[in-house]
Amino acid sequence: MTQINMYKKTGLVLLLAIGGIAISYAQVTVGSGIAPAKAALLEIKSEEKPDPASTTDIANVTSTKGGLGLPRVQLVNKKTLQPFVGLEDNDWKNPATSKIKEKHAGLTVYNIKVSQSASPDETFVKGIYVWNGEEWELLAIEQSAARCFYIPSFNINLNVTIGVELTCDLYDQYKKQFTRAGNDTFVSNNTSMANIPSHSTSKLYTADELDYVVTYYDKSVIEVTGLTDDGKMKYKVKSKETTPNSFINVVFVVKEN
Repeated sequence: MTQINMYKKTGLVLLLAIGGIAISYAQVTVGSGIAPAKAALLEIKSEEKPDPASTTDIANVTSTKGGLGLPRVQLVNKKTLQPFVGLEDNDWKNPATSKIKEKHAGLTVYNIKVSQSASPDETFVKGIYVWNGEEWELLAIEQSAARCFYIPSFNINLNVTIGVELTCDLYDQYKKQFTRAGNDTFVSNNTSMANIPSHSTSKLYTADELDYVVTYYDKSVIEVTGLTDDGKMKYKVKSKETTPNSFINVVFVVKEN
């Protein structure tokens, strides 16, 4: 009898221990025994000080030993989960029932594959990518130097009636000159490069992703009367006599998200 009771007690203790593990690990801290923040299922921290004055306060530092190392991968296509899930995987072939795309939303990796391809979906830059439920998105904060660029050189038609308002499509000039198709003067050592991509999307910027700024023009030759949100410049010709100063500086500024 005593032996049977001993087994029963051991089983009860084991059950309580297992239950305790499930409860204590509902939220997890890695790097210390400090409890995670209330809304965090998983938190990485080696230290914590009480009552930081602000998010940038030194008292708000939670690690001096390291951070999170994301897995380094070579992604294959922006619209697939390769190389983690093959195209022949049953769940991938039946996404409506498996919900495989939706279930992987938030998956985050560090891509080390740098590639230019005729297909934008196979063009990647080095950086952090997040699966949004439909495709991989580059998680990027563009530096100020990369947030603006000059439009390539082109000619403005001056052989028109003086004083008549005309339109010059600045965005169209950018698109034509940054795209290989239809541009027989586009030459690159990378023969597969279809266009000069933006840093964040690996594609051309769309017209509504840019602001347009004229920083200089020869006021003796033309008058710039306005710029539209889709990149069209309104101008009037004042004279057909040009000088070495007869040029325009146009800057494209990438809009903040």
